[in-house]
Amino acid sequence: MSARMTEHVDILLRRAEGADAAAITGLVRAAFAPYTPLIGKPPAPALYDYAPLIETGRVRVAISAAQILGVIYTYAEDDGGVMLDVLAVSEAARGRGIAMRLILEAEARARRDGAAVMRVYTNAVMSGPQRLYPKLGYTETHRGKSDGYDRIHYEKQL
Repeated sequence: MSARMTEHVDILLRRAEGADAAAITGLVRAAFAPYTPLIGKPPAPALYDYAPLIETGRVRVAISAAQILGVIYTYAEDDGGVMLDVLAVSEAARGRGIAMRLILEAEARARRDGAAVMRVYTNAVMSGPQRLYPKLGYTETHRGKSDGYDRIHYEKQL
């Protein structure tokens, strides 16, 4: 088995637990910190209190050797769609396909739950997500300002 294949196998996706809250908060804040100067304030996910979000059962993590490498948070919308609200991967773990695995697993869970569409938005200064989401089949629906952020909105039919 190649080193890359072994690396992929060694990453487990699981539901976040209460004990993960501090590690998730630290990971998200670190992952989004480089964007604060570009936006002029911390990105919204860096401000969240993750403990109550974890209690919803909608936060998933990617772990390897007991270390959290990535996190995703989704929630159901009133129209039956699912919003992908937070996606973050640690700097050290980038380039290993973790974001894609987290998204694909979230889409599979949304389909099992009966959702027909997954939505996501990203800040206009974040070029990585602007490449990733279209690569995974997401279509830009609109751009606009909300909560004081310039956002690009995407959706994907499931």
